[in-house]
Amino acid sequence: MSIRAQALWLALLTAPVGAQTAWEPAWTTTWQATDAFATYPGVLRRADDGTLFVGIQAARASGARAGVLRLEADGGFGWFHERPDRPATPDDVVLLADDRVALVGGFTAPFVRTLDATDGSLVWETEATGAVLWVEPSYYQTRQLAQAPGGDLLMRADNGADFVVPRFTADGQPRPAWHWSTGLNVATADTIAALPDGGAIVAGRADFIGGGYRTVRFAADGSLVYADAELGELGNPLGAAWLATTPDGAALVVASPETRFGVPGAMAWKIAPDGTRLWTRTLSDQSQTATTFTSWATALGPDGGLHVAVVGMPQVLRLVRVDASTGTTRSDVASAVPGLPMAQAVAPNGRSLLVGYAHIQGGGGRTHATMAEFDADGALCRQRSALPNLGSLGAVVGAAEGWTVVGTSDAGSVVVQRYDADGACGETLFADDFEPR
Repeated sequence: MSIRAQALWLALLTAPVGAQTAWEPAWTTTWQATDAFATYPGVLRRADDGTLFVGIQAARASGARAGVLRLEADGGFGWFHERPDRPATPDDVVLLADDRVALVGGFTAPFVRTLDATDGSLVWETEATGAVLWVEPSYYQTRQLAQAPGGDLLMRADNGADFVVPRFTADGQPRPAWHWSTGLNVATADTIAALPDGGAIVAGRADFIGGGYRTVRFAADGSLVYADAELGELGNPLGAAWLATTPDGAALVVASPETRFGVPGAMAWKIAPDGTRLWTRTLSDQSQTATTFTSWATALGPDGGLHVAVVGMPQVLRLVRVDASTGTTRSDVASAVPGLPMAQAVAPNGRSLLVGYAHIQGGGGRTHATMAEFDADGALCRQRSALPNLGSLGAVVGAAEGWTVVGTSDAGSVVVQRYDADGACGETLFADDFEPR
């Protein structure tokens, strides 16, 4: 341990009782699927009553199986439902109307498996034909399924050349799919958002040199309202696009086009309901070779502003806040915690929490979980490095009761923890192998 790290630990250990309150979880739930040799969590969704739903991948000898784990608001076990019969990867968990929850996944056979949210029993399952749902890692924080106001379910998918929106009624009956072609014979749909008028917006990529990011709005009848393209400096999309919509139907997109130096450059842009580009902003200095990636951890604040996690050098948990009305950068603050942000949430009080992982120096590829909290003004509040027995954190939600984080233990189990979201700022807990900058 360095002299600086020793001094930090000595200050923490000798502080008067009450002067430093450890930022520890209020509860921890550890769970593993029966007879699985490892269990991996995916997305985390929270119902209005505080109930939690976690996308699960159970690793079995017969292949990976997709499932949904329900936990009560206090972390107690509710139920677990696993999709039988065939290997599959969970891609999204979506809370639906009428107390239902949908498990979405697949690849060449995209599926929607709808469950009763109370007891986990199967309501119906259907598959999309003529389309491929590229399974995106959960840390992209994209949406694979959206529910229109009338109850129809809209899936994001593609067929290699077109964006495809397979549609189903609320009881699983297929409707005619919507299509839009990039014209380049290469398309990857990343995420979808339903609109109040019954239409939808799909954001994705034309995975071709110069293809760029594409954002497409469909009207309620499937006709094209607009098709927006963002090429950045070279036109090459690096990573998935993130999408959110405003109450009036505008689209907010965050992504990382390639810069002229051949590295990712973080960008954000806003598109009006009629397709007019309202603003376009670079979130990094693209006049040099430094890599700045938007990572996959973007969220909306209580005021509708963008909270974007970016990754650059040094690789630390860093938050950029953007005014959604003008595209102006409100703050750009880096924590002292090394790591790659995998997810972000914003609490009702405006605080943001970034969670992720960092590689252990000399650890042979092993990782430990990290997290950093920022206050409502974007200033660094609290941070933790090397959470005990956690290799990574991959999902988080923020609510009045606090932060709920989901990660993977060193033993391959699912770990869910609850932390407060309103503690005093300045609590910084580092691992003994970490030297603060």
